[in-house]
Amino acid sequence: MCGFAAIFETGRLFDPALLNAIDRDLYHRGPDSGGQISEPGVGLVFRRLAIMDLGHGADQPMMDASKRYSMVFNGEIYNFRTLRSELAALGANFKTTSDTEVILQGYIHWGERIFERIEGMFAVVIWDRQERKVIAARDPLGIKPLYLLHTGNLTAFASEIRPLKRFIDARPDPKAISELLIFKFAAGRLSNIQGIDKLPGGTIVTLNMSENSLVERRFCDPLDTLKEDHALTEAEALEQASEAVKASVKAHLQSDVGYTVQLSGGVDSSLITALASRSTQGQLNTFGINLDPLPHDEGEYRKQVADRYNITHHEVKLSNHDYADALPRAIQHMEGPVAHSGCVLLMLLCDQISKYSKVTLTGEGADELFGGYMRYQQWEYLQRKGRYARIVPSFAWPMLQRYREIQRYSGRDAAIYGSVYGDFLATMDLFPDLVPEPGAREAAATRFQDFPSRMFAVDQSAYLESLLLRQDKLSMAASVEARVPFTHYPLFKLVNSFPHALRAPTGITKPILKKIAEPYLSDDLLYRRKVGLTLPLLDWFSEEKGLGRYLELLTDSDSRLASYCDKKMLRKVVNDFRQGKRHGLPPIENLVSIELWLRQI
Repeated sequence: MCGFAAIFETGRLFDPALLNAIDRDLYHRGPDSGGQISEPGVGLVFRRLAIMDLGHGADQPMMDASKRYSMVFNGEIYNFRTLRSELAALGANFKTTSDTEVILQGYIHWGERIFERIEGMFAVVIWDRQERKVIAARDPLGIKPLYLLHTGNLTAFASEIRPLKRFIDARPDPKAISELLIFKFAAGRLSNIQGIDKLPGGTIVTLNMSENSLVERRFCDPLDTLKEDHALTEAEALEQASEAVKASVKAHLQSDVGYTVQLSGGVDSSLITALASRSTQGQLNTFGINLDPLPHDEGEYRKQVADRYNITHHEVKLSNHDYADALPRAIQHMEGPVAHSGCVLLMLLCDQISKYSKVTLTGEGADELFGGYMRYQQWEYLQRKGRYARIVPSFAWPMLQRYREIQRYSGRDAAIYGSVYGDFLATMDLFPDLVPEPGAREAAATRFQDFPSRMFAVDQSAYLESLLLRQDKLSMAASVEARVPFTHYPLFKLVNSFPHALRAPTGITKPILKKIAEPYLSDDLLYRRKVGLTLPLLDWFSEEKGLGRYLELLTDSDSRLASYCDKKMLRKVVNDFRQGKRHGLPPIENLVSIELWLRQI
């Protein structure tokens, strides 16, 4: 896991001071070593977090023996040893044991086909001096971020937005703000900043330096795998999924510096812990966020797993004040508002993990793949509400206030907006000029007819990326690599073919994964109601020395968010909240998060 920036502009020699400043921007992503290449028209900056092959021969930017190609790469390739053997048989010579060199040699021998053969997480930029061509690629599921700036004669790629902001007058993107207000995450190509794109997963971009032309293509689209195989039996699905999950966890344990697990006490991280512990020599270290005495703390289940598998578990005690103090730092590293309430705590957790290892395994992706949210358990009910909303005429809604839950879906796809919690209608009333236009979520949903497929498509293409971006940026804030065994393309390709009757039957969440986990975890852990990381944010905002310290930013004369709405209405929202009103208001925590981000741009 690392960080890089790759900058190209014909005829320009990039100032060393600029490249050094970009190096500082990325330092937290790779404190182990750094490297730069500067030549006419090209600037490559790299920071390394050494995980595999710790020797300096694996440092980057990496150049091949002929000096035709230079490459920067962020991520981990889990099948690199298999690819290395195939390439060696073709005559490739290797000087390191790193996965980085396998990608470089793979491109030399196979061209762009190498990206279709890689199993892992990656963002890559390759500079071909002979053809004066640049090739950039991002992994199919978008685990590793890759941003693009193309303005005038300048083209730049980077692992984070910050280095690219050095080349433009950075301004917030109103289209992104509209999605941040409702969904808390701007999907698709929206990076939050005008002029900077977030490349979709499974994308290759080719830059012809001689013509200053960009060509973009999709080499892999995971949504293409959403095709039900109705001939598959439950027994076959369970057997295949069980083997694929175990194989993925084992592959994700490759490391020359050890690894840890983020153990929440839920099904996903507990299963990873159980499987990892069986392949770990010595004690496995796990880490969990302790919110005791809050009612939703899952400490008893973390203890249950720790005792059963004899692991060394660390409880990280965090409070309202810890959260409030760290919120601006989390927003700085997210390069946008925090998309989930757990973002801040995740960053603080990784601060502690970094004292033990550079690598941590997490459970992201299981819910989006196996149907783990309540909306999958109740998808038929959600579908009906969407149908009712299409039938009831708009003029009738004021007379049917008890049907406000149905009104939420008037003119909107319930498969998309069913994932939005809080009163988004109140948010739209406050920001009438920032109602989201149809975007990446709608594009994903409209590719499918049946309701469950539309839900999976939206979650896998939009919501999952928000979780992956959170893991990447907030773990890297502490110089820790986060790995996501459930977000593994071979596993996605398999499970996305399962019939919905097996994967998302009504009445239960993640039935397949829970059955896989039965030999490893107790029934009371597996079949309890899903809790997740539930925080009493509204209570915390009521405490002036805690999160409440940020409320006045919304009503200050220099409030950034107020420039997008009626200031008096925003002031009323804050006053109503302070007076104890909790319903019919936009989510106050989201407004504060967006305000803090706007002040950091």
